[in-house]
Order: sequence, then C-alpha cells, then structure tokens
Amino acid sequence: MVFFSRIKSIESFAQKIETGRVPDPAHMEDFFACTIVVPTTVEIDRAKTLVFEWYDCRERRPVHDQFTKKASSGFPFDDLRLYVARRPRVNGRHPDLDGIVFEVQIKTILQHAWSVATHDLIYKTDTVSWPLERIAYQVKAMLEHAEVSVAEAATLSRSPGINKADQRTKEILVVIDSLHSFWTHDQLPRDIRRLATNILGLVHACGVGVDNLPEVVNEEAGRVGGIPRDLSPYAFIVQALARSGSVDFRRILETPQLEPVVVIHDGMDIPEWMRGDHPRILDLSAAAGPV
Repeated sequence: MVFFSRIKSIESFAQKIETGRVPDPAHMEDFFACTIVVPTTVEIDRAKTLVFEWYDCRERRPVHDQFTKKASSGFPFDDLRLYVARRPRVNGRHPDLDGIVFEVQIKTILQHAWSVATHDLIYKTDTVSWPLERIAYQVKAMLEHAEVSVAEAATLSRSPGINKADQRTKEILVVIDSLHSFWTHDQLPRDIRRLATNILGLVHACGVGVDNLPEVVNEEAGRVGGIPRDLSPYAFIVQALARSGSVDFRRILETPQLEPVVVIHDGMDIPEWMRGDHPRILDLSAAAGPV
C-alpha cells in the first residue's frame, strides 16, 4: 500500500464555503484528505479494515460496494471515499482532533494513475474542453477494463477463449513439477519460474527432454548417495548433466547451442576438465581467489 495526504488550500477552502457547497463550514469533511493506493481491487477490503482499526466511519461513498450512482455508459470519478473521525487517544494527546471528520480515498494503482494524469484536465483548469474531458474519460474506461481483467485474471484464464498453453509453457510446468518432486518448498527460490526457465534452456542445449530430467537427477543422486542440501537445485542439475552418461557435456560446451555461461564452484562434484580455463565456464572459486 502507498499513502498520500494533503491539507486543503486556503483558496480551495474559501471557494467551497463561498459557493455554498458546505452546509456547516466548521465541519468541512475534507479539510484534510488522504489516499491509500492498493495494487488491485482485491486489496481494497484490506485497506478498509486497516482504516477502521483506528478511526470511526461516519459515512462512505458510494454507500455500498455493489451500488454506484454512475450510469453504465458513464465513467466519472467514483472511487471509494471513507469519511472517518479519530477516536480519543488513550494518552489524551491532541484532544482537539477527536471527532473531526476527514476523507480517506482508497484507490487502485490504475485509478490513482488516472487521477494524477488527468486531474488538471478535468478539475483545476481555467477553461472547459469537451474533447479533453472526452479523452480523459475514454482513458478511464480503458483502465477500468484493464483493472477488471487483472483482478479477475484467475477466473478469466479458465474461459475457453484464453485457456490455452504453448509448448514452452508446458515444458516449464514439467520442470517446475520435477523441481517440487526433488526439493521441498523452502529449498526452492521464490521465483521458481525463472529457475525453471533457466533449467529448460540448459536441458534443451544438452538435448535432454524435460520428461527425462527426473531420470538425470535420479542418476546423479544415486551416484553421490542422495541430493546434497548444500547445493542449489540449479547447481546440482548442472552437476548431474556434467556427470550423466547420456550427455556429452564437454561437446555441448563447444557448440553455440548453450548460450549462457555455466557457473561452477567448489561445492560441486564435477569432472576435472571443467576446472580448467574454458570460455563457457565461470569458476567462482577461481574468481574469488584466496581468502
């Protein structure tokens, strides 16, 4: 979540009172206003809960999450606004602030971006332009559509029109399943997709099918007596490929098929030839030098 706040300017304060938009100037509800920005609409309830832990809700607009005053054909400002008041503090500090109502807007990142980008076009201007306002609201419509798509991505992804997968995606999922079968959740990185993608490139270069990856890992685990927990999954798979009887790893490193440099270090049990100078091998133990 991101937090922004502002105190109403004297000019804006005076204009609002002078034009009769405030029934009681002593109780202006937005003399102070703040905004909480959340990633998607899914996080709005969490932000509301946070606000209500500290402040009493006096009013909210719209009144309910399922209600709006805007027509289905319109896209005016309609973000959630909470009008809350501070509860008396246990320590008794600043009692003059107790009960004063102020505004809390809760917006998504896309709602906030639209407000920042178009605010001066619609509100703070010395003229009126139908085409500028039209453009601003067209953008809002597009962002609202994007927002719904992001928030409901899991549901939309199951629809027949989009529920598909290409060959690369299928192979990455196979690699991910293989990783989970050999390593526990806490032994794998948070970005397991990136790890699986890097492993996929490696096994492709070695001519190993993703369905045969478990066989290669099992073969190496049998040779060393299990999967060592002091090696990363990627390092162990490099070691397994280098030791595999079905992979000519030395020849593979001499071809342009393997684009990335293979990284090795002291903890790996690899063939001795990999410890020498090689343009496709980065030896971290040699790079580090003596301690």
